[in-house]
Amino acid sequence: MPDHPVGYDLGKNPVVANTALLIPCYKSAGLIGATLEAALKIFPPANIFVIANGNSPTPLDNTEEVCRPYGVNHVWSPIGSKIVAQFVGCYAAKGFKYVLLIDDDCALPPNFPIVSDRLKGKVKCIGYTIKSVGPESSKGTLCQQAQDLEYKISGLQRALAGMIGSATFPHGAISLWDTQFLIKTFHEHPGFSVSEDWFFGHVARKLGCRIKMCTSVFVETETPSAVFFSSGGSRGGFGEMTIFKQRFMRWNFFFVNGMWYNMAYIIGSWKLGWWEFGAKLFVFQEVYETLLYLLTPFVLPISFIVRPLFCLYLLLATFGLYLVNVTIFNEVHLRRKNERVGFVALYIYYMPYKIVLTAVNVASCYWSLYKYARYFARRHPKVIEDEKAVEVVLRLEETAPAPGPDSALSPVSSSETSPDQPGRRMTVTAVNMRRSTAHSLEAEQRLNVGLPAAPLPGTAEMARVESLRVEDAAVEAQDFAANVQKPGRAYSRGMEGSAVELGVFREGSWRRRMSGRRKTSAARSLV
Repeated sequence: MPDHPVGYDLGKNPVVANTALLIPCYKSAGLIGATLEAALKIFPPANIFVIANGNSPTPLDNTEEVCRPYGVNHVWSPIGSKIVAQFVGCYAAKGFKYVLLIDDDCALPPNFPIVSDRLKGKVKCIGYTIKSVGPESSKGTLCQQAQDLEYKISGLQRALAGMIGSATFPHGAISLWDTQFLIKTFHEHPGFSVSEDWFFGHVARKLGCRIKMCTSVFVETETPSAVFFSSGGSRGGFGEMTIFKQRFMRWNFFFVNGMWYNMAYIIGSWKLGWWEFGAKLFVFQEVYETLLYLLTPFVLPISFIVRPLFCLYLLLATFGLYLVNVTIFNEVHLRRKNERVGFVALYIYYMPYKIVLTAVNVASCYWSLYKYARYFARRHPKVIEDEKAVEVVLRLEETAPAPGPDSALSPVSSSETSPDQPGRRMTVTAVNMRRSTAHSLEAEQRLNVGLPAAPLPGTAEMARVESLRVEDAAVEAQDFAANVQKPGRAYSRGMEGSAVELGVFREGSWRRRMSGRRKTSAARSLV
């Protein structure tokens, strides 16, 4: 981004004017201020959306009060989920052609490039290279410096994948998307709250999207400060304080399960044309890496028993080649960018760190196999099948028009924002409001085509719905007692003696199917 004189209107830049910045956050009052100060050097306040979330009808901290002086948009989503917050943010900012997703601890550099001109053809997503930092943009601990080297090597690998095909997925910390394509991606995303960024990439590639990387800058993100034990303090990653908790509990959960998705993609997806061959090469690399982790507990002990010296030589040669690789990367590439990692971190700390993490990765594969049984024992609905997520979007549509690059900032109502407090407040304070089927379907259809929501039913109609709700409560109790509930379906009140089953929310309409038995509530996903 070019340097601008004091008082320059950032909204006059067409690249900026067409792009919204979405920042999902959870209890981020202590760190969102620094993120916003950096973002406001790139974006005008009207383009920034802070989507705070938590499992509560009211905000969990004073993030909104911290945001208010900056004049940015604040949205409260009463569902504790990062992916739901991003889903809600997409609709809050759907008047913008592009959206930039960043984490709440991600500080944009002053020279950050919004490369939306690269989003053309099959390229619908741009990832950015990231760097690990400690508190207040410091180098941090040796552990954080080792992660810094990891992240930068990963960025180079993804850049190569994007050049010859497609990166497997963008970093979860920051990515630039075509808004309408991102909404379409949400419609296909399986909705898992772990490894959600990996599934963004997987779904996007299946839909025919090439993911490329922008390597002109490294965007800072704060990371855990230790591998196993931490004294707390600085926030890192998803809030985890150690590398072990971050990777063992979350990042590696889908290592083994991901092989199924990857093989299905390699065999059955060909929407990228000739670019698929380059994309599939790096997808297969993930499969191969997972197989190595799974076979390590068997192959390595047997190898040491059969040919101990030969096995030792191979291991030492492998680690030696890797050390040469990172040394060249650090001393040549990163030195030219003035991003070089320190001597102690690279030559003393880094290799033991990688050996320990390899053991953690192997153990996490087998731990995840055990956890899969419990995790998949209950159905995980897609975001668009989640009744609460859909209702948050519907209420957002009903209470505030979708802002765009040409719209002026104005409060939703005079009771929500006072004249001396700039910014827009779009707060959804409750969910699961009962509504008639006709109004629900109409509102949901209007949501997808961008029309303003219709007014709510009148008092008499709502009273009728409430009476039906009481009646349905008894039906639910009977169904539960008889064990005839059917998980994985969502229902809405229909005609007397029947019900309308609400299916997957996609392509502008709900797939509806009549059922002979009455069920209850608006778009409820039974889990």
